[in-house]
Amino acid sequence: MSTGGQVRSSLLFTGELLRLLDLFDGQAIPALPFKGPVLADLLYGDIAAREYCDLDILLPKQDIGRGIAALLAAGYSTDLPTDAGHRKAYLRARYEIHFTSPGGGIAIEIHQSFLPPAYAFGFNPRWERRTFFDREIFGLAPADLFILLCAHGAKHAWSEPALARDLARLADLFGGQICWPELLRDAASIGARHMVLLGVCLAAQLGARFPGDILRQCRNDGPVMGLAARAGRDGREGPRFFIRTRERMRDKLVCCARLALTPNEEDYAFLPLPDMLRPLYYPIHALRVAGKYSLSSLRNSSLGS
Repeated sequence: MSTGGQVRSSLLFTGELLRLLDLFDGQAIPALPFKGPVLADLLYGDIAAREYCDLDILLPKQDIGRGIAALLAAGYSTDLPTDAGHRKAYLRARYEIHFTSPGGGIAIEIHQSFLPPAYAFGFNPRWERRTFFDREIFGLAPADLFILLCAHGAKHAWSEPALARDLARLADLFGGQICWPELLRDAASIGARHMVLLGVCLAAQLGARFPGDILRQCRNDGPVMGLAARAGRDGREGPRFFIRTRERMRDKLVCCARLALTPNEEDYAFLPLPDMLRPLYYPIHALRVAGKYSLSSLRNSSLGS
């Protein structure tokens, strides 16, 4: 049940989302809001039925520059660097750009893609029109939203119960509109079949209904059942857990290489360098990743001893 505070917060977030959509409409920039109040309304018919702390909006990559300019002109603040070279590097590394509403009350994430580039997740969903608060907005087709929620859950190692609960609700509401064999073929084409079957397995554990053939594929797939047993244990396992959900070796290798070698905004913040020294961010990132996972291994070893 929603509390009074949650209802007030949800109304503030929804009002801000509608203002953002009006802003992008005025600039002829297509904008796809996902998660947050839009997902709560779609799945539960109540913008306060889910907890969220920011707004997520996907813009076409070719419109990211115009979107940033429109937000800055409207008084939104961002953590993007003002230096042109650093800003270009940040935009290459990030899949989301952080903004704050005028007055600083609401966090906003403008997405270039659904997952970070390092995750090598080539997902091109179908946009469709739907109604939200008496206005027409862009949304995702149910099958594509199912794949997205499975990928989002895998990214976080299914550490939050709400992740599987949302997926189960989506299956119950829209499962009859989804062609499940086609969905699995689409998932397999981007190396995400195990990821989706894992989502099916976790949603089914919450009572969601799926065709018998799809459930049999889950139960007969050893790697998927192994992932289901590990899901939800530790959100810090996110990147490694995500890699385990990829069934194609080339996807695992690309993801590992990008995570290990591609500089990100944390590297730029850790050590600001002039343009001529920017190639040093690659070895700096590799050393930081190696140190991070070495410390993690040591902690796990000490806990297990």
